[in-house]
Amino acid sequence: MFSHATNDARGVNSLSSRSKKGRPVDKWAAKQYFTISSPEFIGGGKSIGETVADEPDRLVGRILEVPLSDLTGDYSRQHVTLQFQIEKVVGEDAKTSFKGHYYSRDYLRFLVRRRRTRIDAIVGVRTEDNVPLRITITGFTAQRAKTSQKDGMRKVMIRTVKELAEKTPFEQFVQDITLGKVGSEIYNACKKIFPLKRVEVQKTKVLR
Repeated sequence: MFSHATNDARGVNSLSSRSKKGRPVDKWAAKQYFTISSPEFIGGGKSIGETVADEPDRLVGRILEVPLSDLTGDYSRQHVTLQFQIEKVVGEDAKTSFKGHYYSRDYLRFLVRRRRTRIDAIVGVRTEDNVPLRITITGFTAQRAKTSQKDGMRKVMIRTVKELAEKTPFEQFVQDITLGKVGSEIYNACKKIFPLKRVEVQKTKVLR
């Protein structure tokens, strides 16, 4: 599950390296297993994978992708993938921070139908505690919309998500996004302009 877990395994089967006494050195024997845990605010700090490294510091900065359904058990959200970055290692525990999320392409294609209009908006926001994020919002209309209606809804999308971010702490904002609450808020604001089928915050990236 951890895409970078084998990076340090290059040369594991090679015994070309030798000690000063001429004996082969088994590089694998020097490696240690580490458990990767989610942030407390999303997933409750549960184990989300394992990896090996000869030095704990080599793990810092690595990215792990995990389906949201693995953390919540809610398989109606299995199209959502969370990205975590290892920030530090305490003992054998590699602790992560939330880096971003994205929706699967298959799920977005599923939402597109004939005579519907797709509206995308990419916007930079800052949360109440001043964490910067780049957010991609996608809306789907119930019927074909005119350009002026699309432009009007895009403006409302951007304004609404900025207002929500500014009054919400980072950790709560991430939860609201990944569980669909922010998308629902944007939907309710936009449907006054034109009939909508759905609005999703389909991608985020933490910029700090």
